[in-house]
Amino acid sequence: MQFIDRSVGDVDTWQWDFDSDGTVDSTIRNPWYTYKTVGNYTVSLVGSGPDGSDTEVKTAFIEVVPHPGLANFIAEPTYGDVPTTVQFTDMSTGNVTSWAWDFESDGIIDSTEQNPTHTYTEKRRYSVTLTVTTKDTTDTVTKPNYINLSGCPT
Repeated sequence: MQFIDRSVGDVDTWQWDFDSDGTVDSTIRNPWYTYKTVGNYTVSLVGSGPDGSDTEVKTAFIEVVPHPGLANFIAEPTYGDVPTTVQFTDMSTGNVTSWAWDFESDGIIDSTEQNPTHTYTEKRRYSVTLTVTTKDTTDTVTKPNYINLSGCPT
């Protein structure tokens, strides 16, 4: 998942700890981090600049839950106004050999790319479905109302 720095003021260094282990996991402004274990995670950010430093701690901010199948994905952004181009990222497990994306859950396959983009042009909420295939099985995940283009966060 991607973390976005929303610090105000003149910040020129960042120290992120994504799993509350006391270790700096990233020093870039808007880093990505992959959680590999189920659990609740506290995230902290120390931002520093010419006027000093400040720390923001979000307790139990991230909850990682098991997914029963192998199909999974994330998207960015998941809300906004139209038109919006959304980047979909395959997070499926296993040796996936094909992807079938339905960006509006209308039964029409819109893309067979692994990590496609899609531009939405109507204000509404969209459910998204991904079906992945390996040599042994097929799995589908649908995220209801996952993309919210009504102009406000879900």
